[in-house]
Amino acid sequence: MKAFLFDLDGTLLLSDEESFYSTYFELLGKYTSDLVDSKKLLKSINDTFEKMTFENNEANNYQKFMVEMSKCFGNKMIDLEKRFEEFYNGPFKELKKLTRPNIELIKTMRNLDGLKVLATNPMFPEIAIRERMKWAELKDDDFTLVTFMENSHYLKPNPKYFLEIAGKIGVKPQECTMIGNDPVLDGACEKTGVKFVLVGGNDGRPESRIEG
Repeated sequence: MKAFLFDLDGTLLLSDEESFYSTYFELLGKYTSDLVDSKKLLKSINDTFEKMTFENNEANNYQKFMVEMSKCFGNKMIDLEKRFEEFYNGPFKELKKLTRPNIELIKTMRNLDGLKVLATNPMFPEIAIRERMKWAELKDDDFTLVTFMENSHYLKPNPKYFLEIAGKIGVKPQECTMIGNDPVLDGACEKTGVKFVLVGGNDGRPESRIEG
């Protein structure tokens, strides 16, 4: 294999994902409650990502997100955008305590020969992805490419997400292996010819060998 695509949540960075996202939305809701209703914000975010999943226009994910959210909140999105950035520089960091690095898998990743991509579902802006990389004790030079909202045009499980990565790093899909914990989101890579290795259980161990 020439390239290895690693998911973040539940793969390189372990947590109880239900608890993590519940706390995430609770913190975000409180931090923006003076601007918008927290329940409306949560519903709008979920509806927006659902709509974005199989959108195939040329806008990047951040642009798509802002367009759809602006339909819900109008001019308030100007203030919300600034507040989101403040949130990721502040309260968001409290979520680190709910996570832990997958030390063994990270060691395996670093010992592999080939290109490595942090192929986390690009639903977060770069500022948030970089912060979460710190929680997993990952470095920028661990990866040839890191996917986030601003540099990605598709979301998992859209097969075009994986094709876009292969194109950016200059390899064929058949020369890539995706390592992740979600058979639906990560496993969608198999539709493009990318091999899939499932990471399962609380210990985050691959269920089959990652072959270089």
